[in-house]
Amino acid sequence: AELKGFELKRRGELSIIKVFQSSVFAKFLNGGNLQECYENVGAVADEWLDVLHSRGENMEDTELIDLISENRSMSRRLEDYGNQRSTAITVAKRLGDLLGMDQVQDSGLNCKLLISRFPLGGAITERALPVAIFESEPAVMRHYLRKWCKDGNMSEDAGDFDIRNLIDWDYYVARLNSCIQKIITIPAALQ
Repeated sequence: AELKGFELKRRGELSIIKVFQSSVFAKFLNGGNLQECYENVGAVADEWLDVLHSRGENMEDTELIDLISENRSMSRRLEDYGNQRSTAITVAKRLGDLLGMDQVQDSGLNCKLLISRFPLGGAITERALPVAIFESEPAVMRHYLRKWCKDGNMSEDAGDFDIRNLIDWDYYVARLNSCIQKIITIPAALQ
């Protein structure tokens, strides 16, 4: 088998994965042998995994949101999807709750979303939150997060509305790990 090159994902992928891919590919040229090469590449993977494991502790909320949010476009009108389920459809409906249904009816709607831990045990489609909720008034944000997370007991004192406590970190670690496997782990094992 021969490695012909790398392909960067540009659309439909988390920003953290795009940034990881961009930074890791240059490191494949470092090192005097295969082991040194993979040590350099592995250091990049460790760096981005540390960002997730630390819950983005050294980042501003907006920087963290940009890094792990996803953009999904609705190619059709919301009503044309019927009973289908997807993260984009959930977020479009939730944006309709937040902004008014007339704002989300047209095709081409761009849904920027995060995956929450709540409701616990819920499918990923149920746990998709529109990023716009974190830009709304605090009382509005609390109301809708309680509704969407299906937890009327969420408390500001307990830090339940802190974005770092809402995010499903395991989901994001799994997404990045999958990319690391494809780019680093499997090729290293095959060589």
